[in-house]
Amino acid sequence: IGLCTQGISAQNAKSILDKTAAKLNKGGMQASFELTTFKGTAQQGTVNGKINVQGNKLLIDAPEMGIWYDGKTQWTLMKANNEVNISTPEGEEAQPMNPYVFVNLYKKGYNLSLKDATYQGNVCHEVRMLAQNAQAPIQEMLITISKTTYLPQSIRIRQGKNAWTRIRISNLSIGKHWKDEHFRFNEQEHPEAEVIDLR
Repeated sequence: IGLCTQGISAQNAKSILDKTAAKLNKGGMQASFELTTFKGTAQQGTVNGKINVQGNKLLIDAPEMGIWYDGKTQWTLMKANNEVNISTPEGEEAQPMNPYVFVNLYKKGYNLSLKDATYQGNVCHEVRMLAQNAQAPIQEMLITISKTTYLPQSIRIRQGKNAWTRIRISNLSIGKHWKDEHFRFNEQEHPEAEVIDLR
């Protein structure tokens, strides 16, 4: 019976993620986020900001930093010292910084399971993704999904043994559209910034 119910749980988890992915793939998304990092259960630090995602492109605006990623090149602006690092993260390196990475990841390489969880007073779906490969950059993800909208509300990502990142999402709107330039750093808007090319 155990294996049978596990199979059903995995199937149900996949169908919920299919619905979530279908919604999130309808153009771009805009949201506010609160990102907290943990070592085990000890909280390391929290960042609040806004995020735009369109396909594999990403823009993050937070008080301490800005990140632009056009699908190939990443610009990271450290606001305290007005310094921009340019890099080209390879496939899997680019994954952990995008909270919506699960939209592309869950279909292969992960075991899925499903349970109910309460998030901010509401009963939600909680899908657990566990990597089949011990070398995968993302070992585990817990995605809390609204039962009414099928939109994600909280995403927890584990890299390595006990390094967790929790991303709480609010004010999520979908179906946006931005030009490619939106996801590239504009030097004219930051004329004082020191640019360091790490490519």
